[in-house]
Amino acid sequence: MRYVTENLMAGERVMYQTRLHWSIYTLAVLVILLALPMFSISTEFATSILVLAGLLGLNATISRATSEFAITNRRVIMKVGLVRRRSLDLNLSKVETVNVDQGIVGRLLDFGTITVIGTGGTRERFKNIADPMAFRLHVQEQIENRVTGEQPAVVGPSPAARTERECPYCAERILAKARVCKHCGRDVEPVSA
Repeated sequence: MRYVTENLMAGERVMYQTRLHWSIYTLAVLVILLALPMFSISTEFATSILVLAGLLGLNATISRATSEFAITNRRVIMKVGLVRRRSLDLNLSKVETVNVDQGIVGRLLDFGTITVIGTGGTRERFKNIADPMAFRLHVQEQIENRVTGEQPAVVGPSPAARTERECPYCAERILAKARVCKHCGRDVEPVSA
């Protein structure tokens, strides 16, 4: 959640975060399954289909890695895209509602489309969000906490315990005190924060 953490205001804390659901890999898996029986007919054709599946999988991986969805104690922050970026930073006081659309498969696998509707006609849709009902619930809780003046409960460790750094091998964000990178699995030297 690099975009989110880099754009936090003073005193702002991340209360909940989610990502794109793993179902975005479905098309790549289906193309692989289509390619396997093709090897008995034509190796060259089957190989070209596998290359297509690899490109689809790479696209899904990049999409998942560059998409961030978070709720802070002040805002709803959503960002998708690497080169062509689309983001939404909406103050909780400006959020009218969060709609969740889930089909049958989405209900079974727990993903869906979130539409954030803000005052003044802002309407932003984000597809394939993991656990969209929890996202909506956390938005509603943060709005309620702001209205009633209650101190919100932080989900996960406190920001002081979340000091991060880049893995020297794969450049992914890991905890500063980590001894093993959760992304590449290599041993790393812990750094005291």
